[in-house]
Amino acid sequence: MSKKVHLIGIGGSGMISLANLLLNQNFSLSGSDISINEKIEKLIEKGIYFYLGHKKENIIDKDIIIYSSAIKEENEELDYAKKLNKEVYHRVDFLKKLTENKKVIGVAGTHGKTTTTSIISHIFDKAYLSPSIYIGGETEDFYFGSKLGSGEFFILETDEHDKSFLKFEIYLPVITNIDKDHLSFDGPYKGDFESLKKSFIEFINRSLSKKVVLNLDDPVLREIKDFLNVQVISYSILDKSATFFAEIKEDKGLSQVVSLYKNKNFIKDFIIHLPGFMNVLNSLAAIATSFEFNIDKETIFKNIETFKGVKRRFEILYDKSFTVIDDHADHPTEIKTTLSVARKIYKNRRIILVLEPHRYSRVFNLKDEYPLSVKDADIIIYLPIDPADELETLGINAEILYDKTKVIYKNKEIYYFDKKSALDYLMKNIKKEDVIIFMGPGKIKNLVKEFLSEFKSS
Repeated sequence: MSKKVHLIGIGGSGMISLANLLLNQNFSLSGSDISINEKIEKLIEKGIYFYLGHKKENIIDKDIIIYSSAIKEENEELDYAKKLNKEVYHRVDFLKKLTENKKVIGVAGTHGKTTTTSIISHIFDKAYLSPSIYIGGETEDFYFGSKLGSGEFFILETDEHDKSFLKFEIYLPVITNIDKDHLSFDGPYKGDFESLKKSFIEFINRSLSKKVVLNLDDPVLREIKDFLNVQVISYSILDKSATFFAEIKEDKGLSQVVSLYKNKNFIKDFIIHLPGFMNVLNSLAAIATSFEFNIDKETIFKNIETFKGVKRRFEILYDKSFTVIDDHADHPTEIKTTLSVARKIYKNRRIILVLEPHRYSRVFNLKDEYPLSVKDADIIIYLPIDPADELETLGINAEILYDKTKVIYKNKEIYYFDKKSALDYLMKNIKKEDVIIFMGPGKIKNLVKEFLSEFKSS
C-alpha cells in the first residue's frame, strides 16, 4: 500500500517541483495552500488531491508531511502533525532523500543559477542520460521545473539563502557568481558577506569529485579560488587563461554567435538564442559541465542552440506595436544587467520599467544600489515591496527608493504607484514602439497578465 504524503504550502515553486517528482513514485499525494494557481490545477489533473486552506483535519490520515520555508511553526497542519508524531520533513530535507545514490550536479550562485541549471538539464536530457532534475523555474522542457529520471545524474539548483545548499552531497558544484544578497541580520549570515563567502567555500571544498566549475569573471570567485582545495574548471569571456574561454563574435540582440576555446585551443563557433553576456557565461558553465562528463560535442552544441530560455527571464510576451517583457530580476545587479541588455537591443526606443522590489531585507540592505541600477530605463514605476514571507521591521518601503531615484535622475519620469494606478498609467500613456519591462520575482507576474488582458480587450 502506498504511503500518503501531504505537502503544506504546495503552491510555491519549490514545492510544485517536488510534488511533480513525487508523482512518479509510489506515493498517494495531497497538498494544501491558501490559494490555488495554474500549476496546482495541473497537478490536480495528474492525481494530486488539493485542500484550499490549512486545517488540521487535512493531515490526520497522512503518513508523511512535507512543508515549505514559507510555512511557520504555528501553522495548524504542521503543528498538529508534530503532535501526532508523524514523519515531518522540510522540503529540502525530503528533496535530499531523492538525491541519494545519484551523482549530484549542484548549481549555486547569486545570479543565473536557474538558467544555468536549465541549460545543463536540457543538454543532459537530450543526450539520453535520463537525469533527475530540480530547477527553480519553468522551461519549455520542464513545466513543473523537475523531472524524475532513471540515470545516474541529479541536476539540482541549490539555494544558499538559508544555507540549505550545504545539506546536499554534491558530486560536481557549478558556481555562477557570489554577490551581496540574503544578508538579513536575522538570517544565517547575520548581515556578514564574509560569512556568505565562507559558506560557498565550504560548499565547493566538499565536492565529491574534488572538482568545481566556476565563473572566473566574477570578482569574488576569482578572489576565493586560491582558498579552494579542489581542481578548478574555469570559464570566462574576459580571461583567455580560463579552461573554457568564449569570445562573442557577433551580437544579434536576441541571439549571439560565440567562439569557444578550451585551454586556448579553438573548439568551434556556436549560436545561443539568448540575449546578453550573462547568458554566454551561463552557457559556458553548461558546456564545461557537459565536457566534464564526456557528452559528445555535437550533442552539446546542438542543444545549446535549441535551448529557448527560462520563463520570466527576459521573456517577451508581446511584440507588435509595442513590446512587453516579463523578467524575474530581484537584485540590483540583475536589474542593471537586464536593463543594459534591453537598452542594447532596443537602442532608440522608450523603455518603461515597472519594478516590484522583493523582500524588505534585500531592499533595506541594497537601498542605495537600486536607484543606480535603473539608469537605462526612461520611465521608472516603483510598486510597493513584495514582502514574500517577511514582516516589515526595518522601516523600509519602496517610496524610499522612489525618493532616492528622483534625486539622481532629474530628467527621468519616476513614479511610485500601487498596482491599479500603474495599470491606469500604462493604459493612458503607452506609445507605439515603447518597451515595457515588468520586473520582480513576486506577485508582479500576475500584473503583466492583467495588463495584457486589459490592453487586448480595450
